[in-house]
Amino acid sequence: MVEQKNRLLFIVMLAILIVAGSFYSFWQKNTVVEVASSPESISAKNDFHQPEQTDEIIVYISGAVHKPGVFKAAGTARVFDIVEMAGGLTAEADRAKINLAQNIKDGMHIHVMDKLPVSNEHSEVTGTSKAKGDKKVNINHADKSELDTLPGVGPALAERIIEYRQKNGSFTNIDELRNVPGVGASKFEKMKEKIIN
Repeated sequence: MVEQKNRLLFIVMLAILIVAGSFYSFWQKNTVVEVASSPESISAKNDFHQPEQTDEIIVYISGAVHKPGVFKAAGTARVFDIVEMAGGLTAEADRAKINLAQNIKDGMHIHVMDKLPVSNEHSEVTGTSKAKGDKKVNINHADKSELDTLPGVGPALAERIIEYRQKNGSFTNIDELRNVPGVGASKFEKMKEKIIN
């Protein structure tokens, strides 16, 4: 009789433990789901990924700025940000030849052009030559419309010449113009008498 009573008591205790275990397991699952989908955890995930959006880029600036050199900037920076980092434009800088609002890319070279110096040599080129109707185009200072006047150069090629100049700096001699994509030997021959650097 006592043995039967003990067995019954054991079965009841076991049933209570199983029911309690089931409730605890169910409660744990619900708690985990709530924590995982709570707004705090979602914002924490967003915060974790934010640093990737503010990647730094490295840019080289040369020419008519006070402190030419290599600078680190945010990925959203523009040319005027880099100019400021370089101490601003000098008095000789040709502001019409630089787009301060342009987006920049990693590894970009920004070259700020000087204003065309007014010298006797320049006067001869623009004065005497002009009188002969044979004005030469300075490939280091000419804008798109001036480059477009050269034989064999259209708006697209003029744009490529300016891009090449901005990325690589001033042309050291007129032969360097051949490095611009689209300027072949025959085109160069047609324009070489009409250009200076």
